Amino acid sequence: MAEGNDVEDPDIVYAQHLIECELCSNTVSLQCSVCKVNLCGECVGAHINAKSSQEHNIVSYKLRASMPILPPCASHKNEKCNLFCTKCQIPICVNCITLNHKAHPAIKLEDRCKQKSLELVKESESLENNVCKNLEDNIAKMQKQLEEVRVKYEKMQTEVTEHGRQWHAEIDRTVQKFSEEIKSMEDRDITLLKKQIEESKALLRALSIHCKEVKKFANSFNFKDILNYQLRKETSHRFKFFSTMPSFTSTKIGANKMYETFGKLLSQIPQEVKSFASEQDTVRKLCSRSTICRSLETRVDTICNLVCIDDNTVWLNGENNAIICFKDTSVEFERHTTVSGYKPTNLAITRQGDLVYAVCHSLHSHAYIITNGKLKELITFDDWRPIGICCTAEDEFLVSLESKDETQVKIARFSDSEIIQEIQYDDHHQPLYQAGKYYILVEENKNLDVSASDPNKNEVVVTDKNGTLRWRYKGNLQPGKFSSFSPSFICSNSYCQLLVMDTDNECVHLLDMDGIFITYITHPNIQGIGAMSLDRSGRLWIANYKGGQINVFKYIQ
Repeated sequence: MAEGNDVEDPDIVYAQHLIECELCSNTVSLQCSVCKVNLCGECVGAHINAKSSQEHNIVSYKLRASMPILPPCASHKNEKCNLFCTKCQIPICVNCITLNHKAHPAIKLEDRCKQKSLELVKESESLENNVCKNLEDNIAKMQKQLEEVRVKYEKMQTEVTEHGRQWHAEIDRTVQKFSEEIKSMEDRDITLLKKQIEESKALLRALSIHCKEVKKFANSFNFKDILNYQLRKETSHRFKFFSTMPSFTSTKIGANKMYETFGKLLSQIPQEVKSFASEQDTVRKLCSRSTICRSLETRVDTICNLVCIDDNTVWLNGENNAIICFKDTSVEFERHTTVSGYKPTNLAITRQGDLVYAVCHSLHSHAYIITNGKLKELITFDDWRPIGICCTAEDEFLVSLESKDETQVKIARFSDSEIIQEIQYDDHHQPLYQAGKYYILVEENKNLDVSASDPNKNEVVVTDKNGTLRWRYKGNLQPGKFSSFSPSFICSNSYCQLLVMDTDNECVHLLDMDGIFITYITHPNIQGIGAMSLDRSGRLWIANYKGGQINVFKYIQ
């Protein structure tokens, strides 16, 4: 199983892999740092002429990663910011210094970013040396205490039994009652300790990922990203986990009130675990802080499905049979209508960037692919109807299927149009998924785990690549905050974490690869969730169902 740090570096070029110019077949030697297009020397002019209306910056391909990326000026179109106004605390261009920021003190933007990078490094080191190390120590303490608690409870049981033998036969019922209470307390305490250990491990993994992201920002040459990063104040937080071991205090035999005089049971673990959990919440905030990067207005009133091709292009559909492609400018770039006239149940993107969609109807159920603007039928469904579809890393298709009588649901893996795997039952031949009025959407992560959101049972079901049940997630319900859970769209990021859209609470649940809850992703702009997708940079795109607005978030910083 891959770990969370197994993330591919897009800049690594492996042996025997020749990178070609994107306009011809020559070897690449240059790159336009603005358009991110790889070029050879002969094609530079053609690229600039093809997009003459915008700015270009041609750099050496080998040095592309070390070139600073200057942010655009907010006040002057086509100008880049190379200065930093220390009074207004924003980047500015040379024109700003004589106009809007006249007489304001300014320094080089590069100098400000170097200073901010040092602060980022200090934050990352503080997190690793303090919070992460402290959390690791507490996990070790809890694991050790878990074993000690088991031993102590065994000893308590022996003491109670021995003490009970000294009593007359008429108090046997009291001994039994104490034994049952011990078992109940043991189950409760061990369950609580196990849960905190697992949540601490998940939190540590998430925090480690966050530290890597912070280091990545620290070493970045994208000054805009560095400046936008909000430094944390909780980097010196330390956990304090103390608990009192359970005990049994015997009492001399009395004539009356046998239960009260038999002894006393005591355990402080539940209260202290609850206190420890509240400290976890403080550090949990470090792992996920959603910041909005941009908003797009699509004028599609009801967005039902959304899928990103890259960082700037998105396909979506509404309540009709139209599938629309929007570019960075929020302007419609391409449009297709379904052959059947019915709206798609789900959209997906192949590794090559081709759009795949499924149409579900009692008389017409198919999956299609659009390549270079041309429509091709992929799969015809006879006895089952497609209610969700995703593309895998192996260029296969996972399709969630509902029987025509709407009583069964299964997930099928297709290679071209042939079924090569079916997932439907657990080890006890009980259905993994429940049929109902809601679609069951499916996703595969880098570990090849198959995740399905089942709003008919209000849970997420995850199996391994062989179809064996790994875990279920029924929501992290909190009294007074979230009393229900309704999963819909799901995404898996490069760390094998699972993002689950919760339509009941207008938020996204971030889960560890083992189904352990990490945090909620919330934002005031998330209103009436319609669809969700991740782009290639790992940013989260969320479409509001009504109004046609799409918001793009950074949720791991």
